[in-house]
Amino acid sequence: MRRNNIIIILNAVLILILIPGYYFLYNIYEIQVEVTPHQLYADSHSEAEIKVIPINALGSKALFRSTISDFRIIEGEELVEVLILDRATSTLKLKSKGKEGKIGIKIYNSHSLFPQYVEIPVLPLRV
Repeated sequence: MRRNNIIIILNAVLILILIPGYYFLYNIYEIQVEVTPHQLYADSHSEAEIKVIPINALGSKALFRSTISDFRIIEGEELVEVLILDRATSTLKLKSKGKEGKIGIKIYNSHSLFPQYVEIPVLPLRV
């Protein structure tokens, strides 16, 4: 009889640990857009990478989760060349074509209510 009581208590404790763990660590509450570097330069070697990171309730990356995002260049499409566009890992890599201006990108994601908007300036090369 004591062994059955211990098993029931352990199962109840396990369930009480797993339910908050799911909601606080695994569930996606928002997305965060990370741009590295924050600007491009008007040369043919400057590159920028945009990543979309799913965020959990504790404010860190959601465990074992990824998100699918659509990227649309709204402004300055003639200023950059798209090197990598991976929807599965939510990554966009851009390369400058050597022209100055501003690039505007809208990011659509199923975990955000409205699209995210990112601006990347293309700065002139001055010595």
